[in-house]
Formats: sequence, structure tokens, C-alpha cells
Amino acid sequence: MAKDKKDATTVLDVIKSHFGIDRMAESRAERRSALAQEQREKRRVNSGSASFVETDLPPIQIVTEPVSNEKAYDNKCPACGGTLAFNPATGKLSCSFCGREEFFRTEAAEHEKGYSLYELQNNIGRRLHSVDKVIVCGSCGGNFLAVSSAITSLCPYCGSNSITVAGNSSDTLEPTGIIPFKIGKEEAQDIFKQWIKGRRFSPTDIVKDSQITDLTGVYVPYWVFDCDTITPYEGKFGKYGSGEDSYTEYHLNSSVCEMPVRNLTFVASSRLEKDSFWKVVSNFDMSAMQKYDTNLLAGFWSESYTVDGPSTWQKACVKLTDMIRRQIKANENADVIAKLDMKPQAANLRAKYVLAPIWITSFDYHGKKYRVLINGQTGDIVGTWPKSYKKLVPVFIIIGAIVIMEIILALVIYTNPNVYH
Repeated sequence: MAKDKKDATTVLDVIKSHFGIDRMAESRAERRSALAQEQREKRRVNSGSASFVETDLPPIQIVTEPVSNEKAYDNKCPACGGTLAFNPATGKLSCSFCGREEFFRTEAAEHEKGYSLYELQNNIGRRLHSVDKVIVCGSCGGNFLAVSSAITSLCPYCGSNSITVAGNSSDTLEPTGIIPFKIGKEEAQDIFKQWIKGRRFSPTDIVKDSQITDLTGVYVPYWVFDCDTITPYEGKFGKYGSGEDSYTEYHLNSSVCEMPVRNLTFVASSRLEKDSFWKVVSNFDMSAMQKYDTNLLAGFWSESYTVDGPSTWQKACVKLTDMIRRQIKANENADVIAKLDMKPQAANLRAKYVLAPIWITSFDYHGKKYRVLINGQTGDIVGTWPKSYKKLVPVFIIIGAIVIMEIILALVIYTNPNVYH
């Protein structure tokens, strides 16, 4: 009896397999599941059409698998098999061996929505799959995503050879957008030459004897926030009077301050956020941002974010609070705020992960290295340079003479007060 039952089951399995009955059932189940999900999505969209406060986000489905529609990245020249690199001067991919140029289309990223705070907190989003390696510098802690054409044996930040391959980039969120290099390598070298010529108190032979090391192009990570702030408030506001008997006139008021915020920008590198040099050249025009395209990475390093989105949002909240306070002060036409109770809220919050371009180099003068940074979009430059003691000595003598004269004058006045009355 058991044998007959087993044989019947086997025959039934063969029939199901032959006619695809199981697959049909699975297909119907999948369609029902997809339809139900579509209905839930429609209800969610319809109910969420109004503005909402980010802290009150409803639960959403968590994506457990990396999602990407990005094609595999290949920067090989189709003509000779050499390496293609992005050329800022032409806006094309250029082969350094045969000179072939490849055109590719870029798209403005003005409609890119970025990530919600919920997605950042739960590490939900599209992942990188096209960058060859994650490289970590054991000296300065730099964390880079590098395509094969950009990998060298030295860290682009500190010049150390203590770099190791840490793995692939599949756990890293894909950038929302990228600001392409506008300043090419040759133009950056010209900017450096003009800059070094004009350095005050520099040695006379600095241009002739300084040896610039290879310029390295690096994309630096940024978190860029957009939101609409809605702030109910009440307070006591003062307006200064005028004239000899002036006094501050105060008034009480309660209202709502609505302030849209766009492109609130923070560097996402733990190394660079403490770098005073970096702040001088970090003024990027975010309106020039393009949709993320791996072609723009060809020939350059790209640092991965080492400061995450949620922690950066906490810093943004501090800055936003001050911005809202100043806006309320302006709305009330006040010179001073005696008391203010406000409840700021951020609606429609989106965080964009953006890569911005910079040229990094150093030059050697008589055995000592000096660091230089050049903004790859604007050409702004900052760096250190050697000082000539021969040029500084006269300056010190003049300053010293002025100080001595002031001391002598003060002593004369102190010892002979009646002479100057």
C-alpha cells in the first residue's frame, strides 16, 4: 500500500513537472503578492501626500538585499585595450596610449531625491558594485574607493605607502550625485605655478628649486541636506531706540516660521572635517552636480564616507537651529531676542551623498615637503610654503622698532604726566 502511494506521488510529481503546474501556482501566488503590495503602496502614497515630519515617519518595508541597476564598470579602451580616464578639458574619456576619445552622456542631478533619514539609519539604499577595491591607509586612516586606473602605491592624502586593500565596495551606499572635475591636470599645474610665484616672504629661488610631486585627483564625500523647516514659536523681541534717551522697546509675539533649506553641506570625511586647510578650498557649487556616473571616476581616487548620514544630521540640526533663530529675528524685525521658545520641525528631509573634486599635491624644497590643495571645480588653492629668513629679518626689525618706540613713549608719559596735560 505504501509502495503504491509512493508510486502515485512520483507520477503526480512528473505530471506537475511536465505541465508546469507548480510554476503556474507559484506565478499566481507571486502575482497576488505583487498586486497586494501595489495596493498597499497606493494607499501609502495617497495617505502621505501631505508634508510630514521626518521624526514621525511611518514604518516602511526594509530592503534586505542590495539593490542596483548599475552596469559593470569597464574603463578599457576599445581600440587598444589601454586605460580610459575622464578628461575635464574635453568632458570625454581619453586613452593615454592611443589618444582615442569616448563620448558619454551625463545627466543633471537636480531631480535626484537622495536618501531619507530612515534609509540612512537602517542602511537602506542602492549599493556600489562597480568600483574595484576599497583601500585603507594605515597612516592617516583614509578610506578610498579606487578603480584600477587610479590605484597607486601611495596614499593621495598623506603620501604614505602603508595602504592595504580592505575588500570590495558592495557595502557602500551609491552616491546620489557627483561634481565632475572642471580643472584638468595641466590647468591645476599652471594654477600652482602662479600661486607659488606670489607667495610672500618666499625664497627667491623657490620657483626654480621646488619640485612638485604628481598631482592626484580625489573625489571627496559630502552629505548635502534639503528640508522644509516649520517652526512654531513665541518670544519677547526688542528693538533699539535712538537718541540720547534711547531705550529698547520690547514686544511679545507668537507665530510660525517657515524656511526651506537647500544644499546644507557637510564633509563626510572624518579626516577632512578637522582639516583647517580643507575648509579654504571646500566652496563647491552644488548646482553643477551631475547624476552619479562611474565614467566620471575614471582615472581618479574616490574617498568613501567615514562620517555617516545620521550623525551628520545631528550636526546639521545644530546649524539649522541657529539659522531658524536668525530667521525669526529677521521676521520680527528685532535687534535683540530676550526670550524665545521654539519647536523646530523638518519636513521632507532628504540627504544627498555627493562626491566633489579636489587636486592634492606637495612640492619638495631643499628636502622638505609642503602640502597644496586645489579645488577641482573652482581652482581655489591653499598650501604651505617655505619662508626666507633674509626677507623676514627686516620685517621683524621694523616691528621691533615700533614696539620699542611705543614703550619709550609710554614711559615718558608715565614719568612726566604734567607735560602732556
